[in-house]
Amino acid sequence: MNRPMRVLMVSAEVESFARTGGLGDMVAALSLALAKLGLDVVVVTPRYGITRVPPNARQWPERVDARWGWGPSDVSHATVLECEESFEGGGRRRVCLLDVPELFDRTGIYADARGEFADNDRRFAVLSRGALEVGTRAWEGGPDVLHAHDWHTAFAVVYAKLVMGERWAKLPAVFTIHNLAFQGVYGESTLDRTHLPRSAFRPEVLWHDGAVNLMKGATALADRITTVSPTYAREILTAAGGAGLDLHMRAHAHRLVGILNGIDTDSADPHTDPVLARRYDVTSFEVGRAACKAVLLQSVGLTDSDGPLFGCVARLTWQKGIDLVLPFVDAIVARGGRLLVVGQGETELEHRFVDAAARHPGKVVTKIAFDPPLSRRVFAGSDFFLAPSRFEPCGLTQLYAMRYGALPIVTNVGGLHDTVEPIADVGSARERGVGIVAPRADEASLRIAFEAAFELYRDRPSVARAVARAMRKDVSWWGPARAYVALYEDVLGG
Repeated sequence: MNRPMRVLMVSAEVESFARTGGLGDMVAALSLALAKLGLDVVVVTPRYGITRVPPNARQWPERVDARWGWGPSDVSHATVLECEESFEGGGRRRVCLLDVPELFDRTGIYADARGEFADNDRRFAVLSRGALEVGTRAWEGGPDVLHAHDWHTAFAVVYAKLVMGERWAKLPAVFTIHNLAFQGVYGESTLDRTHLPRSAFRPEVLWHDGAVNLMKGATALADRITTVSPTYAREILTAAGGAGLDLHMRAHAHRLVGILNGIDTDSADPHTDPVLARRYDVTSFEVGRAACKAVLLQSVGLTDSDGPLFGCVARLTWQKGIDLVLPFVDAIVARGGRLLVVGQGETELEHRFVDAAARHPGKVVTKIAFDPPLSRRVFAGSDFFLAPSRFEPCGLTQLYAMRYGALPIVTNVGGLHDTVEPIADVGSARERGVGIVAPRADEASLRIAFEAAFELYRDRPSVARAVARAMRKDVSWWGPARAYVALYEDVLGG
């Protein structure tokens, strides 16, 4: 191939445009890393009502037609806004925003205050079909690889393989599972409503327990399946971790690989981050992080103490295991610790953490918010960062925490297992590790983890060495991006 490899990515979220979590972070950072490695990447995502459109966005002169049903008028006409970045070595990334106001011009990506949008199947069918049409026009001859992310863009794989004709059917397709728990399950009527062939409504492809399962369809048809950590790739082959699709995933395990996520270490850099009270690097973190902690405590209304600050930035859901922290709030405070929780999610959990803060004014603070600048201040100012997930495909917050020098307290699951080495052999020549790892997501294991944190905190030299190891850890996208390039080359050669 005497030109850059062409990769068409499709995602419901892209960080800096519109996102709710790790999916958007991953797609944005991976696509940029690939472009910097010399690939020609097009990312297609909707223009939502909340999307931040850069001032340099260029509107395509012609709209693209995205068929979403079988009827002659079942077509959406999408305006395309393109944002391009070019890099040395010939690589570039173009983000193409699909503008279909009747479907996407809303105050949320998947839901609003009234709940999940009832037409999400049609919305993401239009995204997926529109993305394939964009790919046809973005390059003469089209893309070399299709890379779709999570169930929302499973339609793209199904359309390419079964609907769009021979050229698309032969195009290598990669499908990334970001969280197998969310599968895109709909009633049989969605087949006709979203232009899915009824011939695919069988147990080997789209049929699962009497319903249409989009995740199952994409993983059945994709040439390669990836997920976002090696351990999670193994976990989803088990009954405990397979979310009802373990038999199906085992049948396709020969096409499954786990590639660990990274983070954009250029934008997530405590040495340059403008929101921090004091910037620092691995040679100056003791002074810098102390200043950041002091300002953080004051800004959120926490009183200072001799104990550690436990920070948490998370979706407040069962998966994230944050409810496991609640039994220890009183003990944390009694031992001089402070707790800061930032996130939003399940109403009951929100109320329980708000109540905990009300019981301990000045010692526990809960911020019900999605606030990226505050999140980075939490990474910079916390002594320990809590991520006690019950399952975790990869997790990004522990990577940000280590980048900023907060020592993670995690459970031994998924990407947390792959990224957080337990602190061990403290004070010896074999001292190693960057965090505290609870063997299970249960109260007994968390009790031991908190005890270990308080004990470690008393040993300030050991804490400093652990922070230095955490900040030096390579959590960038360069290694994972090269793994994806190798995967693309393999699927193209195969």
